[in-house]
Amino acid sequence: MDPSGVTRAARLTALAALCLVTVVLLLPAAISVSTGGAVPGFLGEFGRWLWPTVAVMVLVAIALAIWERVRGHETSNRTAALGRVEARVKALLASSLAAQTQIKLGVLRQPKLSVRVEDEEVSSSDLEAVYDRLGHTMVLVGPVGSGRSTLLRELCLVLVERARNDPQAPIPVVVDLATWRAYGSRKPTEFTAWLLREMNRRYGISRSAGTIWLRRERVAVLIDGLDEVPHFDRAHCESELAPFASVVCSTEPIENLPSVYVEPLSRGQVLEYIASVSPRLDSLESALTPEIWDRLDSPLALNLLALTHLDRQVDTIGTDFVGSFVVERLSAQRAAGPTIRALKFLARLDRPDLGAPVHMPHRRAWLPLLPTRPLWLLFIRAVPAAYAGGVCAVAFLTGLQLGLWPALVFVVAASGLLVLVNKLPHVFHPPGRAHGLLTAALGFLAGVVAGLLVGLVGLWLGGIGAPWPYAVAYVFVVVAAFFLALGFVPGDAPVPWSVLIAAAPGVSMIWTGPYVVLAGMGIGFSAGVAGGVFAAAVGRVWRTVRPGQQQRMRLGRPWWIQPAVPVLGLAGALGGLGDLGSWGTALGVALGLLVTPTAARDYIWPFDALAEVTAEGLTRPLSLGELSFRRKALLHLAQDRLLLTRVDGEYRFAHVALRDHLASCDPTALVRATRR
Repeated sequence: MDPSGVTRAARLTALAALCLVTVVLLLPAAISVSTGGAVPGFLGEFGRWLWPTVAVMVLVAIALAIWERVRGHETSNRTAALGRVEARVKALLASSLAAQTQIKLGVLRQPKLSVRVEDEEVSSSDLEAVYDRLGHTMVLVGPVGSGRSTLLRELCLVLVERARNDPQAPIPVVVDLATWRAYGSRKPTEFTAWLLREMNRRYGISRSAGTIWLRRERVAVLIDGLDEVPHFDRAHCESELAPFASVVCSTEPIENLPSVYVEPLSRGQVLEYIASVSPRLDSLESALTPEIWDRLDSPLALNLLALTHLDRQVDTIGTDFVGSFVVERLSAQRAAGPTIRALKFLARLDRPDLGAPVHMPHRRAWLPLLPTRPLWLLFIRAVPAAYAGGVCAVAFLTGLQLGLWPALVFVVAASGLLVLVNKLPHVFHPPGRAHGLLTAALGFLAGVVAGLLVGLVGLWLGGIGAPWPYAVAYVFVVVAAFFLALGFVPGDAPVPWSVLIAAAPGVSMIWTGPYVVLAGMGIGFSAGVAGGVFAAAVGRVWRTVRPGQQQRMRLGRPWWIQPAVPVLGLAGALGGLGDLGSWGTALGVALGLLVTPTAARDYIWPFDALAEVTAEGLTRPLSLGELSFRRKALLHLAQDRLLLTRVDGEYRFAHVALRDHLASCDPTALVRATRR
């Protein structure tokens, strides 16, 4: 057992014992003596020393707690942290394209990489020795695919073993700098906060322990992913990481840090590797032209070439190793087309950790990547049709339950408010020949279902006040009408207008009574909240669309979003032909609808939260053209074909070069190539 763990266990046991004895035994006894009680017999002559003893025990407990806060984490978390670092780094190595290639080819290992110290001619295959010689600080320089990340992780495992054997050796941690984004507005201390957050998220190192270890230089920070940082942030990032970094992977040297260059593979190493896979790559050597030899100088290129031409008769070799690899991996696959589209879509998300998420992130990450057609179908077909369906359904339910006049008032007021709170884009001309009748039909059906639910909620709200006393219901209607009007009336002096609006039900209820007005207010309020939140959600989605996408949809300035909204609303109102209803109920419907502009302001709680949830629900179906419902099966297929790996329960692209190639590929051409 770790001696530091025993020490901490003893310290915590002492702290618990002190607290238990003080709280359970000494403190009650001291209070009893102070209030005139008798001294417990087992204390004897020590009764008069109770309060001093309590004070001393409290001071000792505070001292132990402070010690635990300051030094406890350093001694207790070390062994656990080393175990978590080792487990994660081994998982990263096992999921790498190099490791997967070894499994696929049945070879024992990859070619041994060598490094060269800056301004020195001697190469070394022992990165640990170079690391020690340079004082545990260096930049590992090499092009993409040269094996820098693999070397960094292998060095981390060596340092983990060293830290286990030497309590004074620092704990190595590998962090991916791609998850950090530095901009001019960031404060310098935020890099430290990011580093502590990564250490906690990846290795379970608490913030307090991480702060202490960083301050005392008990952590060796191995940094990968510097090339994923935007170019305009790189200088700022390099200055921020300098005080913490032990080893940094980069394609370029960093000022004031010694550079160690990863040596390219030699021709002998390549031939030895091909021979180790014999006879599965026997025909590959004869097809290697001088042009291919010039490109075949990195582990990535060698692995891709070997996997592409495994067990095949090779005549010619293309120079696009990544493209040929993707085509070979997906050739003769029935789901090649959907898989390629899904991978391209996920690659364009540009997740800094090479992630290929099954669950969609926030719409800001992917909505700008969509083509124009699904956006046009949403704004011009689905949204107006859904609104028309909702108005029709609520009008029908209102007419059926409350009468024709309330239903007609609802249709007129809802259509008028649609103009007042309209946040929908004025887009009417379709791109190309997109008609979207099926989309409009589905949107209308969804609106009808939602409208029926909204109407039922409104009827329930309207019936809540039925058991109230007459005076309570009367006052409630007047006060509610005032506050609803207060949010409805624009300008700097809404109070007088709100008083006038609230006076209308106050006078009307002398003849109609408050209960019929309450019934109408319930359904009006429910529909007003739903309509306002829906308009705010569509406005949020539209603000996410890029200007270029908006320009590709021609803009117009129609007064109505769709003439079908009032027409279908009137059709739904015919459900009240059997009963005309009460004008008091119609007034209540109009009063309840006054909430619509307030609900459409998506910066007011809780309407802002509802608008955000609705906006996400509106946009999720748009991704189905790129990432279908079968996304898990498609990603599993890509993993099986070595295009993706799985780390920490999440899919990741096997290599940054593979992700970048898929992000820029032409899916149609790639699908044709896989079929050939």
